[in-house]
Amino acid sequence: MKLLRPALLILFIMLVTYLCFEIAREYSAQSQRSVLRITLCDVGQADAILIQWQSTQVLVDGGRDEKVLKCLWSELPFLDSTLELVVGTHPDADHIGGLPLVFDQFLVTSLLLPPVSKETADFAALRTSVSREKELMGRVVKARSGQTVQISDEIRLSVLAPLAKNEPHTAQLENSSETALSAAQGFFPASKGEVNDWSIVLLLEFNEFSALLTGDASERVELALLQVGLLKDIDVLKVGHHGSKSSTADAFLDAISPETSLISVGENNPYGHPNTVVLEKLQKRGVQILRSDQLGSVTIESDGERYWIVP
Repeated sequence: MKLLRPALLILFIMLVTYLCFEIAREYSAQSQRSVLRITLCDVGQADAILIQWQSTQVLVDGGRDEKVLKCLWSELPFLDSTLELVVGTHPDADHIGGLPLVFDQFLVTSLLLPPVSKETADFAALRTSVSREKELMGRVVKARSGQTVQISDEIRLSVLAPLAKNEPHTAQLENSSETALSAAQGFFPASKGEVNDWSIVLLLEFNEFSALLTGDASERVELALLQVGLLKDIDVLKVGHHGSKSSTADAFLDAISPETSLISVGENNPYGHPNTVVLEKLQKRGVQILRSDQLGSVTIESDGERYWIVP
């Protein structure tokens, strides 16, 4: 028995070493894949979208609660707990409510927000959470049309909205010596009923592939983007405001001609989302509809030329 124990210990160490090697190898392989991955997280009646390219991860919105954590832990490579960029498209609870939990469990190196605040418990929690993150010092950025995040030489994330002309004043947050959200620099209270129209609208491009992420932007924002010439044909549309009839204008759809649409929506939600009018608009144009209430989390991958839905 005494001779058996050292042998078992050696066997155990060899097994652990082998497992660590395999995990490291798998992580390395995942981080070097030349495939762009977009995951619409199943977070109920809320929004959270994870964008992955090799070892770079971008989270657009954090849902309402802890559901976003389940998505992140299932999608991120093992041992990788860093998000290079988090975007809060606007300060409604179903988009930022889960972000304090994300900050608690992940290292976030940059934060992009619209220039508006909201006097709610969820925004206050986000403000408190951000103020504790030393890594975000000087890296809380106020979004405006024309900004670009270069994910790689071939992949970029462009901010189409908020349109700069809508800003009552400007402020440079990039050079702040503190986490600007905690100091409320450059952020002003959104008028009642206008929070959705301050949504950050993002265009993700990878060579021939493109996806448009619209937050909760209404038809008014969609048509403004059309008027100033910022829209183009795309492959994938994240339908605005969970498929509410306040978004997805006919002229907007005609301008972008999406092939596939993603709708983040809760099962049997009290708002009747997605609205049948919006579904009919998409169906009329032959747009494929992928809904989180029916499919759970949905992942699309692209090699820059083609894209496909991951089973």
